[in-house]
Amino acid sequence: MRSYLRALSFLTIIPLPHVQLGPGGKDLANSAACFPLVGITLGLFLAGLAWFLSLVFPAGPVAVMALILSFFLTRGLHFDGLADTADGLIGTTERDKAFKAMEDSATGVMGAAAIIFVYLLKYSLLSVFEDPLLMPVALLFMPLAGRWAIVYAGTLSAPARNHGLGDLFLRELRWPIFLKASLGAVIIIGLFSWWHFNLAVAVLFGCLLALACAQGLSSYAGRRLGGLTGDILGASSELGEMLFLVGFYLALKAATATGLTAKVVIELVQFL
Repeated sequence: MRSYLRALSFLTIIPLPHVQLGPGGKDLANSAACFPLVGITLGLFLAGLAWFLSLVFPAGPVAVMALILSFFLTRGLHFDGLADTADGLIGTTERDKAFKAMEDSATGVMGAAAIIFVYLLKYSLLSVFEDPLLMPVALLFMPLAGRWAIVYAGTLSAPARNHGLGDLFLRELRWPIFLKASLGAVIIIGLFSWWHFNLAVAVLFGCLLALACAQGLSSYAGRRLGGLTGDILGASSELGEMLFLVGFYLALKAATATGLTAKVVIELVQFL
C-alpha cells in the first residue's frame, strides 16, 4: 500500500502530504511496481469523465476534455519529458548538445512538433470511438499502458549520467520490480476479460505495442546517449499511450473484419 501511495503521489497531483520519498531513488524505484495500478487509477477518472460527457457531447469534444484532464492530473510531467526528449534526440546529433537541449527550459521546434503530432494522433484515435463503451475502455487502460512502458524502458537501460531524480530512479530499478508491475497489469486486464473478453484482447495488444515502443526508444536512446534520462522515461509514457491507442484501434478493426468475413462465409455456405 505504501508503494502505491508513493507512486500515486509522484505521478499525479493527488495531495498526499504524509507520503514521503526517502533519499536516493530506492523508494521511488520500489514504487514502480505499482505504476500500472496508478495508471488504472488515472484511467478511472478519464473513463468516468468520458462516459458522463458522452451523454451530452459527441466523441470529438469528449476526447479533448479527457486529454485535458489527463494533462492536469499528471501536472504535464510526461508531456514535458516528450518535448525535451524530442529536442534532444531529434533536434541534434551530438551527445553533449542533446543533454543541453533536454535541460533547456525552453521548448524547441522538435519538442513542440512532437507534442502536436502525438496529441493529434491521440485525439484522432479517441474521437473514432463513437460507441459509448469503446472510448471509456480506451481511456481506462491508456494510462496503465503508458506507466507500464515507463517501468519496462527503465528496466532495460542504465542511466545516461549521474544527475537528477530520474537517474537515481534508473539505478535502483531492477527486473523483479518490472515483473511485479507486469503481474499487476496482467491481473487487471485478466479481471477485465471476465466482463468483456474481446475488448480485453484489444487492450492487451495495445499494451504490447506500448511496451514495444518503450523497447525501441530505450534502445535508440542507449545508442545515442549511453542510457536513459528522466525525460526519456516521460516520453516513453506519452508514446506508449499513443501506441496503445493505435494497437487498441487495430485490434478492434481486425476483429470486426474477421467477424464480417466469417459472416460472409456462413451466408455463402447457406446459399449454396
